[in-house]
Amino acid sequence: MRGLTFGHVAETNARKYPDGECLVVETAASTERLTFSEFNQRADQAARVLEDFGIEKGDRVAVYMQNNVETLETYYGAMKLGALPMPVNHRFKDREVRYVLRDSGAELIVFDDDVADTVGTLVDQDTPVDEFLHVGDERPNYAEDFTAARKAASTDRVEVVPGRLDNAALMYTSGTTGDPKGCVLTHDNLIQNSVNTVYSAGFEETNDSFLVVTPLFHIAAFGLFNNTFYTGSRSYVVEDFDPVRTMEIIEAESITGSFFVPTMSRALLAVDDFDSYDVASFQYYMTGAAPSGKELKAAVTEAFDAEFYEVFGQTEMSPVTTILHPEDALRKPGSIGKPIINVSLKVVNEEGEEVVQGDVGRAAYKGPTAFREYLGMPEKTAEVFDDGWFVSSDLVRRDEDGFFHFVGRADDMLITGGENVHPAEIEEVLHEHELISEAAVVGVPDENWGERVKAVIVLEDGATLTAEEVTTYVEARLADFKKPREVQFRDDLPRNPTGKVIKAQLE
Repeated sequence: MRGLTFGHVAETNARKYPDGECLVVETAASTERLTFSEFNQRADQAARVLEDFGIEKGDRVAVYMQNNVETLETYYGAMKLGALPMPVNHRFKDREVRYVLRDSGAELIVFDDDVADTVGTLVDQDTPVDEFLHVGDERPNYAEDFTAARKAASTDRVEVVPGRLDNAALMYTSGTTGDPKGCVLTHDNLIQNSVNTVYSAGFEETNDSFLVVTPLFHIAAFGLFNNTFYTGSRSYVVEDFDPVRTMEIIEAESITGSFFVPTMSRALLAVDDFDSYDVASFQYYMTGAAPSGKELKAAVTEAFDAEFYEVFGQTEMSPVTTILHPEDALRKPGSIGKPIINVSLKVVNEEGEEVVQGDVGRAAYKGPTAFREYLGMPEKTAEVFDDGWFVSSDLVRRDEDGFFHFVGRADDMLITGGENVHPAEIEEVLHEHELISEAAVVGVPDENWGERVKAVIVLEDGATLTAEEVTTYVEARLADFKKPREVQFRDDLPRNPTGKVIKAQLE
């Protein structure tokens, strides 16, 4: 059986809701609105353009653009052909882009004005790319005009080539512990992730309007669009996050939900005259990528009067693995929740054996959202799968109520004086301090201890705190060897575009 793919969903939506608003994309230059019928037609035209440039089933298509209409129509056009859209982080520079192009084997790239200079350095370089398609007003002479080609393409239906078990997309991990790895996701992975999330959060068919403020090159934003599209509801996509503009859009467009990383949540709460905005339509406040802490969750819940969901996952799981429901958000503020429907989760030691409740171990997942493979890395793929379970590098523990808690990454664990220390445990305690806005913990070399605990702190506006006070606060709540022996105060923490702290810049 071929089964359902998002190419089929696009066709179905065009038939069921032809005039329903599917997508609004707001950029600095314009705001564009498409119905479900128009979006499906644009995806078909994009598929024909890619086909004319030699793209076929199994090929990889690099998409190196800001959030815009062309990004999504290229994703869906490629998937209809059975090709794999391969989003490229819009903030990557020459070396990073060259790496993912070589690693992926992409022979065609679609890019915009903002990255044209970077792409220009790759022409005639040692990459597999030989076709360049440009979106924007300043097309370089080495590229073809994607928009003109799309407009000239036939609007006749394009046959949806792949089945549900075929490869659908190539999504690169964030690369916080080295070069990013290319995760091959199937159509079934993507569909099942939407089924799981829609069911678990209670999204309603055609009834919602979700705001996408995070980058579409990341699986979280791509997944949010897919979830909304799957239910026949509307997505409102912006080029970049701006807290004031976000509040204006929620009010003007009757937005019902969105996904914000914690730094965005803090920025929204800090908007001048917050209470003057009408946010009555907002029902689903979703967050993840970093800890929020009880105080931030409570502030968001009160300010928006919305259902607060904390989601946890990773690219390899398409991505959602656990969800903390609104009724537990303040009761279990340090938890990542319980496994989302259709995903099994157990905690295992380094030998792959399940540990007892309360012990820390690696999160191992089984379910239909588990990725197929790391592209070109069969040994690494085999290493992370154990009898059908994907064994991640995330360290978690399960409490007495069956809720899971993120402890850290196996790669982040530090050893001080012979004791294992998980930074996330200390970070959770620091986030509970009323004067601390953000915190990150790393290990730094120490002649006496091997490594010492270093805490990097961002204070709330106007707050003052000493290093000694931070150390005393942690020492009163955790074992002595976990207290920070070095405290640094900063205005902000370095983060990648998905909101994760880049800890290598803190050591």
